Amino acid sequence: AAERFPAARHPNSNFAFRPESVGRSVRNRRGGTTPPLFLQELVHLSSLAAAVALSTLRNDVDDEESPLDVYVPGSPWPPPDPARLPKNIRAEFQSTNGPLRIIKHFFMFDRHPSNRAKYNRARPMPILGGVSDAEIRYLQMARGPYAKSQLALGWLVEFIVREHIAGSLGDVHSSIISRMVQFTSDGMIHYNLARKVMYIPFPFPHAQLSIFFTAVMVFAVPFMLDQYAESVWLGSFLTFLTVTCLVGLHEVARELENPFRNYPNELPLCTIMAMYNEALVTCFGGYGPDSFWDPEAYQGALGAGLLGRVCRGGE
Repeated sequence: AAERFPAARHPNSNFAFRPESVGRSVRNRRGGTTPPLFLQELVHLSSLAAAVALSTLRNDVDDEESPLDVYVPGSPWPPPDPARLPKNIRAEFQSTNGPLRIIKHFFMFDRHPSNRAKYNRARPMPILGGVSDAEIRYLQMARGPYAKSQLALGWLVEFIVREHIAGSLGDVHSSIISRMVQFTSDGMIHYNLARKVMYIPFPFPHAQLSIFFTAVMVFAVPFMLDQYAESVWLGSFLTFLTVTCLVGLHEVARELENPFRNYPNELPLCTIMAMYNEALVTCFGGYGPDSFWDPEAYQGALGAGLLGRVCRGGE
């Protein structure tokens, strides 16, 4: 396990701590605190596949790798709003000067690929168990987002099939294993749909016309209202409302064109990934806390139930 998870910078905390009272599946294994290696590997590969997919959705910069980090169960949720990040982290990808930051955002200077790469480095994708050097090397050799995502998903599917053949899944029928593989394939389908949203932009001629006429209206509306409004304050007020409405609609359309990349209004992928990791941690819980399995009591209850049916049938 130490070789498989070399990024374990936090000993005994890469995976959830399960006390003795939680489920019999983790009892009598070094005090009931260490999950089975099969579950550790399954959870790690599932977390890695999801993190690679989400990182490719937000990163379309050539020769720039989205960073992947270790997720410690129970750690605070990453803030969805980048403005709530600590100041030292925000200083890595945006100016500390408020007016200068607003000007850069208005003229889209903060959408430059280099600035976007800095933002991705400041918000790494958390992975249960971290990432090994071999995994990073293979992911870097894969060219393009589809190849990286398919490689990580292939590791997960290969692990499930290999462990089923080796007997690690017990007497689970092959049809159930095939459903597991099918669900992973469904995840890849939805990932491709998300890639369409990111890669297929709004029609270029329509976008250019929107920008051009928005800029024209910024200068045309004041002259128009100057001719029709009898008072200065009324013309100024109507000009402000009209121009703000047009520019606001344009900004909203620009943000919705790519919901995975345009911070600060992007989708909170890091927070979603952390929540998914916590869902994976529940795999270590084993049976329900009130569950029991006593074969003698079960056979006795089953025999009594069958006997009652026979007696009622005889009546």
